[in-house]
Amino acid sequence: MKNFLSIDYGTKRIGLAFNVATLAEPLLVLDNQLSNQQDIVTDQAVEEIIKICAERKINEIVLGLSEAQMAVKIQAFAKILQARLGLPLTLVDETLSSHEVKRRMAEASFSLKKRQGPIDHYSAALILEDFLENLSIKS
Repeated sequence: MKNFLSIDYGTKRIGLAFNVATLAEPLLVLDNQLSNQQDIVTDQAVEEIIKICAERKINEIVLGLSEAQMAVKIQAFAKILQARLGLPLTLVDETLSSHEVKRRMAEASFSLKKRQGPIDHYSAALILEDFLENLSIKS
């Protein structure tokens, strides 16, 4: 099985998740506080993603694709990653992934404090979970 890194891109935070065999695991949330609105990603975030890809021997990136203006930023982010990493990158629909994560957290009785904190890594795990399910259906 390939090693995937899933990314939930945001202009403030970037959630990361990876797979252990066919299971998606939330990894961490990176800060992406941009200094100007034309920027797509901080150098620190890109460097951390490169480091994680090397450490975890990532074979492919799975990047959640949103809608409207955010989709344009995500596609620009994808180009930056491809140029820096040289790994295959798959864009997948991530519409409403954050809402689904919040719903699941409430169902699982996560504390209010945990539900109000950063959930981007959980969203990345959900994106990867859906991607891995679709892979197994196609195989």
